Amino acid sequence: MLPEINRFQKWLRRKAPQSSTHIHYINDLELFFAWIRKPVSEISVQDIDRFVDNCHQNGLAFATTNRRLAALRSFYHYLQLESGDAPQNPVIPKRHFVRLGQHLPRDAQDSEVEKLFAHICGPRDRAMFLLMLRCGLRVGEVRSLSLNDLYLDPASGSLPRLWVHGKGGGQRVVYLSAQAQAALRIWLAIRPLSGDPAVFLNRFGRRLTVTAIQKWMAHYCIQAGVWITCHQLRHTFGRHLIEAGVPVITIQKLLGHARLETTELYLHISDCQVQADYEAAMVEINRKLALEAGQS
Repeated sequence: MLPEINRFQKWLRRKAPQSSTHIHYINDLELFFAWIRKPVSEISVQDIDRFVDNCHQNGLAFATTNRRLAALRSFYHYLQLESGDAPQNPVIPKRHFVRLGQHLPRDAQDSEVEKLFAHICGPRDRAMFLLMLRCGLRVGEVRSLSLNDLYLDPASGSLPRLWVHGKGGGQRVVYLSAQAQAALRIWLAIRPLSGDPAVFLNRFGRRLTVTAIQKWMAHYCIQAGVWITCHQLRHTFGRHLIEAGVPVITIQKLLGHARLETTELYLHISDCQVQADYEAAMVEINRKLALEAGQS
């Protein structure tokens, strides 16, 4: 690893010790400098142009390209904070970042979720994935949970809850459904003793990594004959709340969205009123213009 990248990694960890950003950013930077084979101080705007073109030619998702550009831009910003003699930032947002259209959350079909959970029998993994499906936790938030984040026996009139370490070092309170709480209690009853305060441990008694959790999800998907990502379980939680008539502002707080507009996207994937209006309209349209099979 280049010494500049090593210092940048330490800086990111100091800034946001609970975040996994440093893992993704450092990986992106190492991929870039392995490809460009030039010193940090010699990277030009034109080099970034070529890098973006290379990402497109290799079929890289636009969002992934933008994340790699964000890593590079943040890296050079750090170098400028570190030294007045740092090179100019070669990443120009208006020139290099790919403009993305609005993407709706991709939830999972309930029938596929049922198939998946039919194969998740282990207490640890069932608790982990139910926290995503019933509480909307991100995979990194599940990984970051520690024992002192759990409030399973609150005072009378309060619900069991978690303190969740979310994006950007922020925190939010997440309430536990009866199903998620029961699964969590079953796991905690057999959780091995460890000096690591993590709720979810690997076989060595240490905190699971995000990659390990994602691999377990892939393992169960293969067994069930479906393909669902951890984040799709979170999106499915959002859809379920919309379908249950929960106010959007409440959903925003439960999901930990910084912007209400992000939460409102869930209205587009499951809007009961739009569905009812469409169904009624189709009945009326078909009454006026019935296209019978076989007619020309």
